[in-house]
Amino acid sequence: MTKPLIIAEKPAMAADIARALGGFARYAGGYWESRDYRLANAIGHIVTLKEPEDYDPAWKRWSLKSLPIIPGQFGLKVIPHQAKQFSMLATLLKQAPLTINACDAGREGELIFRYICQLAGYTGPVQRLWISSLTAAAIRAGFAQLRKGQEYANLAAAARCRSQGDWLVGINATRAFTVKHKELLSVGRVQTPTLAMLVNREREIRDFQPRVFWVVTAEFAASSGSFPGRWFRGKENRLWSPGEAEGIKAKVSGKQGIIAECQVKPRQEAPPLLWDLTSLQREANRRWGFSAARTLSTAQNLYERHKLITYPRTNSRYLTPDLTPSFANRLEALAKGGYSEYIASLLPTPPRLTGRVLNPARVRDHHAIIPTEKSAGSLRGDEAMIYDLVARRFIAAFYPDCQWKETRVITRVEGEDFESKGRELVSPCWRQVEGVGNEQLLPVLSQGDPVKTVDVQVKQDETKPLARYTEGTLLAAMEGAGKMVEEEELREAMKDSGLGTPATRAAIIERLKQVEYIGVEGKSLYPTAKGEQLIGLITLPALVSPELTGEWERRLAEMELGREDSRAFMEDVAEMVGALVAEVAASEVKEIVRPVQEPLGECPQCGGAVIEGKRAYGCSNWKPKDGGCKFTIWKTIAKKRITANQAKQLLTKGKTPKLRGFVSKKGTKFSASLILKGGKVEFEF
Repeated sequence: MTKPLIIAEKPAMAADIARALGGFARYAGGYWESRDYRLANAIGHIVTLKEPEDYDPAWKRWSLKSLPIIPGQFGLKVIPHQAKQFSMLATLLKQAPLTINACDAGREGELIFRYICQLAGYTGPVQRLWISSLTAAAIRAGFAQLRKGQEYANLAAAARCRSQGDWLVGINATRAFTVKHKELLSVGRVQTPTLAMLVNREREIRDFQPRVFWVVTAEFAASSGSFPGRWFRGKENRLWSPGEAEGIKAKVSGKQGIIAECQVKPRQEAPPLLWDLTSLQREANRRWGFSAARTLSTAQNLYERHKLITYPRTNSRYLTPDLTPSFANRLEALAKGGYSEYIASLLPTPPRLTGRVLNPARVRDHHAIIPTEKSAGSLRGDEAMIYDLVARRFIAAFYPDCQWKETRVITRVEGEDFESKGRELVSPCWRQVEGVGNEQLLPVLSQGDPVKTVDVQVKQDETKPLARYTEGTLLAAMEGAGKMVEEEELREAMKDSGLGTPATRAAIIERLKQVEYIGVEGKSLYPTAKGEQLIGLITLPALVSPELTGEWERRLAEMELGREDSRAFMEDVAEMVGALVAEVAASEVKEIVRPVQEPLGECPQCGGAVIEGKRAYGCSNWKPKDGGCKFTIWKTIAKKRITANQAKQLLTKGKTPKLRGFVSKKGTKFSASLILKGGKVEFEF
């Protein structure tokens, strides 16, 4: 009798399931088999929506006349380099009496599985594995509680509509703008409003008019010690006239004063919320300048390869009560992994977590990122840094609130008031795990104490515009994009979603870099001239504001609950796309000005200038009339993207620092430097 077939999303998860359930043998065809099951895997997305030319050869040519492109029924095809994997899965599906969907528990995992089954023609029964951790215990528990696949039909419908809707907007908008303005202009439902946020911020910075102001600070001496203070009057602590500032300085210099007010207040500070993916990415960017993609890749390795953290692509910062019995084991694993000094007081019975952490109402598909019950070995580099963030945040959740003593002092001299603020950590509690924070200590002062003004300074400054976005602050803006939506119902729909999802935001930012709409300067992101011009061309508000995403997320959420019709949703998307194409067709043609590129360095073969192209950094003398130089540094080498800065280092120094993330032909990750040898790019290990 043929056995049930388990389909995992990736090879690593298939191997984890085989180990957890036991009794599997690997077969040459690329699948596993035990007494009870067959087990195979996808490799992420191996089936995708057809391209326009797959429906009609005439649609291969980009033309406004052929738009809008709206297939009567969406078709699927195998991603070419995944044909062998799909063929194996299709063969196994034809023989399976039952299939278990073990792809990631979420909208995208559901889509991957459903697309494979649809293209393979499988219509048999389905069961669903729904877990948030890849430890053996979690996998076995999940298989003991398999759910009916039909329970996820609404989730699948929402996934299909999101996929097909994005296809319609992306294909039609990109072709319309590209053909109209004779320049490749990539447009998308999420990437374009994200770009618009960067462009709007850049314009605000550019248009900002700084205003000069002056600040008066003083140093006071009391019997218990000296302390600084800043002049203020009412709610204002800046002066807009240098004469007034100098007048205050002259008035109080060397004079006696008095402590007019001294307020001391205790303040409790609760442990911070656990990590979701976006907050983890923001913190790694703030601390170490990590890109969102770098943090996601590292967290995914800790989840899939090392089994040290739970599912990272989550948008929840809370846990469910059913996890409580596992807390002691998780803490014991952390104690063995180097965190024993913080955990001894928490075992053998961990303190009960409050509703601030245990909140099932705030957990949808996956709970917050926490350590598993496996002890960490010798992690290095990025993996050690990200794991440390997750481990310390989880441990801190079991500690009491820390206690601060906050002091506000007003010193009065010759009728002028100066404010001083103090902050002292009385009881560190959870902060001994996460870090003490900044203290600002004042001497012991009381109302009525006499003081003397020993020094007065006047400093000139100016108002400053909002800072450029970093990847961390852009992630926060994408997450909170609903605040920019005026309609209350849409704003509510985006409250927990924003632009993109935790799983896709990193890819959206990387995509904006790849199509040269944004650049990177240190930690800051800025729109390129091409990016600014694109936003200037778009007059349809839905494409540059978060409202389209808000409307979609509201309706897709309703669809997941069975309260929204998928056919009506797609009809509305098609109508909107038709209106978009008509508007672009009727608009005025504008020339896209290409910025003059600065050379990255000198060509080692002919001495010409090396400039950035679409797929490579190449010599500007590539044309036959200029010598036909073929020197090239490809933008992707061994599956790793090479940045302009790295190419510049290679050209100017002959070598890059050691770079992580290369992948060999056998699929093994490795690190190496790139060097120039004989005018060619080579690895140095």
